[in-house]
Amino acid sequence: MAPPKPLRIAVVLWWVVALLLLLETGLAWFDPAVQGRLLLINTVVGVVMAVIYLALGALVFRRQAWARFALTAFAAVHAVLMVVSGAGFGIPVLLLVLGVAGTVLMWAQQSSDFLTGER
Repeated sequence: MAPPKPLRIAVVLWWVVALLLLLETGLAWFDPAVQGRLLLINTVVGVVMAVIYLALGALVFRRQAWARFALTAFAAVHAVLMVVSGAGFGIPVLLLVLGVAGTVLMWAQQSSDFLTGER
């Protein structure tokens, strides 16, 4: 049984979030305000977060219902950290919008039926 359209779109949105995180991380290398240890920490955190979004998105796509909970929790923590850190506009706002859309679609009825239904 193929995943329903809302779930497919949600997974693509999570993968776009991961790619935008990698883009944002790469752009930090050209920002003179971000140097040394901060640049290294930013790079490691950005890459790890992108890998987590990619992996959890793939697991949701493969009908691992627990991954939907993990992805929702991870995205919520990420959103709170962005708001608390005072992340600016541009990519951070786009990440928030895509994250909310991905979460809503991932928890849509069709997606839930697919993830929790009989195999």
